[in-house]
Amino acid sequence: LINGHTAMRSMLTVCLLCMFVAACYTSSKYTTSYDNLDLDEILNNHRLYTRYFQCLTNKARCTPDGKELKAVLPDALATGCAKCTEKQKQGS
Repeated sequence: LINGHTAMRSMLTVCLLCMFVAACYTSSKYTTSYDNLDLDEILNNHRLYTRYFQCLTNKARCTPDGKELKAVLPDALATGCAKCTEKQKQGS
């Protein structure tokens, strides 16, 4: 279970990063709206972490940010963050 939890945490980390750098799916570059977001705070806050995880696994309703994450995640992962700015790539 710990290894599974670690793997899921890693996956969520990637997902959250993609969500915060990929708020605009059709743009040539992802939005910079979330560039200054503290991902460590989300990952270390059980309530926030659980909320995003449950959204991604269809176990709870998504916030607007969570909905955006689910919408852009496939593209961001499939393209290797091709639409990321340099700052976003450094954060990944």
